[in-house]
Amino acid sequence: MKRSQSFCSRRYRDIATRLAAVMVLAAVSPQALAQGATSGVNTATGGITVNGNKTEFKYAYTVVKPSLADKKSETILTLTDKPLSVKAINDTFARSGEMRNDNVQILELTLDANQKVRSVDFNVGALKGGANTADYKAEVSRFTPTAFAGRVTSGGEQKEFRNTFSFDVRFDTALLAPRAPNAVGKAAWATPQGKAVAEFLRAARAGDKAALKRIMLAEQVKALDGPDAARFLEFVKMSPNPKTAEFDSLFIDGDSATAKIAERSKDGAASSDYTLRLIDGVWRVAM
Repeated sequence: MKRSQSFCSRRYRDIATRLAAVMVLAAVSPQALAQGATSGVNTATGGITVNGNKTEFKYAYTVVKPSLADKKSETILTLTDKPLSVKAINDTFARSGEMRNDNVQILELTLDANQKVRSVDFNVGALKGGANTADYKAEVSRFTPTAFAGRVTSGGEQKEFRNTFSFDVRFDTALLAPRAPNAVGKAAWATPQGKAVAEFLRAARAGDKAALKRIMLAEQVKALDGPDAARFLEFVKMSPNPKTAEFDSLFIDGDSATAKIAERSKDGAASSDYTLRLIDGVWRVAM
């Protein structure tokens, strides 16, 4: 379970997971996106310096989607030192995998409907996590239904997580249309995958180890009997309540799937992501 919050300070993070996109200003084909780096689109110049070490960003990607908290339009700008696959631009799990496997360095900025920086996430060297956005600026030179370009800066040297850093990057991107989910809302809960997620959430909130072992993927079942089992069980008890949570998106890819469950209140919003795999005819869940 990966959880993200609409607040700048996050309880859990692996590049903050966010609400799956169901709308964009315009669509750009994956083929056009993949060819963008050679045509001057989806490119970046400049970089970030962390503790005196500079990382140059060469690639930039933009998706426009509804925000987690209020579903108003927000712009996600992702700057990287290596190219991302089309799937990773929209899929948090795929992006996290490429960060781990390919050591991709990422600076991700979320801008609100007025193109003001709302939040920033880092995965650059020792600098990882979300950060204060008070001084960060976005200078937008072009924002159309098909393109987004401009400059983002840190407003001088900043300090977060005991690291000093500064960034100054110019970018030129095309807008990519995210893949539409296979199901949302009540329709998602009614799918075999949705029913598996609901079963997991009920067992998790009840702290029912036997039920969890029946529904969880084998690699995570081990945590229920390991040295940190008590702590792990307390963690899963904080899972969303399937009776009140919203099923924001379900993406199905053959014998695997990803689900995003959101909890919203007057105080803000949080989302939890789950992966599922079909094992011997049974959908099993991983957090």
